[in-house]
Amino acid sequence: MRDKVDIVVGICTKNVEDTIEGVIKVVDQGLNDYFSEKKSLIIVSDGFSKDHTKERANKTVTGTQKMVLDQVGKIGKGNGVKTIFIKAEEVGAKAVALVDGDLTSITPEWLKYLVQPILTGHDLVAPFYARHKYDGVITNHLAYPLTRALYGISIRQPIGGEYGLSAKMVKKVLVHPLFPAEFGIDIFITTVAACENMKMIEAKLGIKSHDSTKDYKDPKVLLVPMFNQVTGSILDLTIFYKDFSKRKVVDKSVERIGIKEVETPKEVVMDISGYINDFKSGYKETIKAKNFFLPAKTISSLDKISKSASMEDFNFPIDLWAQIVYYSLSYYEQKRDRKEDILEILRILWQGRLASFAIETKNLDMEQSEEVIQRQVDAFKKYKEKMWQ
Repeated sequence: MRDKVDIVVGICTKNVEDTIEGVIKVVDQGLNDYFSEKKSLIIVSDGFSKDHTKERANKTVTGTQKMVLDQVGKIGKGNGVKTIFIKAEEVGAKAVALVDGDLTSITPEWLKYLVQPILTGHDLVAPFYARHKYDGVITNHLAYPLTRALYGISIRQPIGGEYGLSAKMVKKVLVHPLFPAEFGIDIFITTVAACENMKMIEAKLGIKSHDSTKDYKDPKVLLVPMFNQVTGSILDLTIFYKDFSKRKVVDKSVERIGIKEVETPKEVVMDISGYINDFKSGYKETIKAKNFFLPAKTISSLDKISKSASMEDFNFPIDLWAQIVYYSLSYYEQKRDRKEDILEILRILWQGRLASFAIETKNLDMEQSEEVIQRQVDAFKKYKEKMWQ
């Protein structure tokens, strides 16, 4: 394709035959409604679907030019995004928006808020969704508080999935040595923007519903692999940008625009006892045998938590979790070859903190639960000053 375009909207897909047609049509409508004077291209980047995703994507009629591509490299969302970025750079796109192919809540207005700020001078648009207190379990308990503490940016959902990027930002990430192949792509994009002095803004997009959410009920299906990939990227990026992440940080408020009228998010059911059991069994079988960086005082605290007699007695304190994360970072800085062991330990302990948060906020509303999350941010900031300098 030789013709230059102004806007590329990339849709990452893998086995989403039930939703892809609807997503493409909404993207097409959004481009027509808000950017009819611009030349646009829709790119479907498919992760080797085994159903009829590609066939349905090809057959979906659009007013906007469209292409359906197999992603480069091995299966993984990061490689799907890379495929889109490579093609966007090839066609000279000024703005690139990313959306997932399994979305059921996307509206044409999303395109307006993901693309327009890029055309007016921003480098990154990060999404902000209305989420239930038990949604965003990796975001709320690791990605958000740590990103806020290390880099100062107030991006509330740094692994949100949907993004708008400038040509400058696309160029920067494409040549970056840590471009991830899998789920770590979202935290990678946000962190690179923070550390490379990109101009950022948040877009309120309302409710996010997508077909893969059903897998959250069994954390082993999706959340555990996602945790490992996202957290692995966080470890690598923190060390790569350690001159930045170890500096004294000043909070940087990021402007938030977008949809004003927002529905109440659907309730998310959390299997609290399941997370507690996974924490207890993982602690007994793995951490006590494999621990090589947590000090005796921390292990003593974890021992007490693991022996909690009931759900009501279970309490994994915020401060303890924040300290553990920084112990992990410090050890990884010295022993890069122990990454898989560090991730396994963090994952088990994250499940304990997640269960404790669910118990603590069981009778709290969304606003009150957000205050608990902000206390986590404060703890991560406090221990950053003491443990990551």
